[in-house]
Amino acid sequence: MALIDDEAAIRAVLADMTSAQPPAPPGRYAAVRRRAAVHHRRQLAGAAAVVAVLVAAAIAIPLGLVRIGPPAPQAPRHYHVSVHPPARGSAHGLVGYGTLGRARWMLFVDRQPGNVFCWSYAAASYTGDCTNWPPPSSTRTGAPAFMMTTESGIAGGQVEVGYARSDVTFLRVDYTDGQVLTVQPEWVFGSRYASFFGIPAPYPAAVTRIIAYSRHGEIGYAVPFTGQGTLLTERWLRPGQPALPAPAAAEIGSGRIDGTSWRDEVRIGPWGTCFVGVGSYFCFPTTSWAAKPGQLVSQDATAWVESRFGVVSNEVSPQVAYLILTTARGQTTRVRAVPAGGRKFFAYAMLSADQVVRWAAYAASGQLLGSGRVSS
Repeated sequence: MALIDDEAAIRAVLADMTSAQPPAPPGRYAAVRRRAAVHHRRQLAGAAAVVAVLVAAAIAIPLGLVRIGPPAPQAPRHYHVSVHPPARGSAHGLVGYGTLGRARWMLFVDRQPGNVFCWSYAAASYTGDCTNWPPPSSTRTGAPAFMMTTESGIAGGQVEVGYARSDVTFLRVDYTDGQVLTVQPEWVFGSRYASFFGIPAPYPAAVTRIIAYSRHGEIGYAVPFTGQGTLLTERWLRPGQPALPAPAAAEIGSGRIDGTSWRDEVRIGPWGTCFVGVGSYFCFPTTSWAAKPGQLVSQDATAWVESRFGVVSNEVSPQVAYLILTTARGQTTRVRAVPAGGRKFFAYAMLSADQVVRWAAYAASGQLLGSGRVSS
């Protein structure tokens, strides 16, 4: 079957763009991989070794990291997006193509040496990115779809890359202006691996809901977190489940350390709980304080690290009013527990050379509620 007109037109654009350019060097993807933007929270748990992590009753707190995206542009009043599946006979690795405003886009996903996978765009100033892990395996468990944070540099906005569970036949994407797109994941690596898709957006907050369907009907839906220039779907809701809780946000810490200003916020909503810092953000599907009896500090800690300091943020039991943190050199800091959405959170900064080693939690009356060591 011949390529349809839109795909042929985009191929012509790509050919014009690249005709005068030299071929890509062999190390192209190696260079891209060094600036990879996508890191699944669970797959980066090993990076926790360089960060001090709070523990309660000797339970280590897993870390997660997703890189921040570019700030969202001013929302246009009118926009148009489209997406199409590859036609028969399309180039290998083509996931989808379409329009984004007046721009045309094509998205490719391919496998590279080192057992990693990469994606690239046609007609975009941002060429693509690579992961540092193999393509995800095909599965029928877990979240219906996972969005990988990236940005495409397309003039009309961006195209977000994601992969889907094996029983997902299509996604419905709802936009603020009433547009609804049907997105079909593609098995670019065969049925042993997850299928991939692209979602175009003039700006991230234009996407209000992503619904996953199997052959038997709706699986679930997600209200994406769009606060940092990308789409993130950590929390999926059941069909018909209300999109709660209502959004809430609060600054949970700020200051200066090693000559650098830092600030950390928590943002709660139907997308889950997100900690937003300077240069990074972390999201979890949790929407309420759920801990073992007597536990004072959540296990879902987050941290972002510079060469000489790091910032840690976390949730505490509602009865905690503040914490006293002690560093290896004996310095102490009082950190307030900040309420947000009926819960409490805190954040602090520490030098890499003088990390926090102990914590103590107090009630508003000054009563000591508990204490513990911090593992590094």
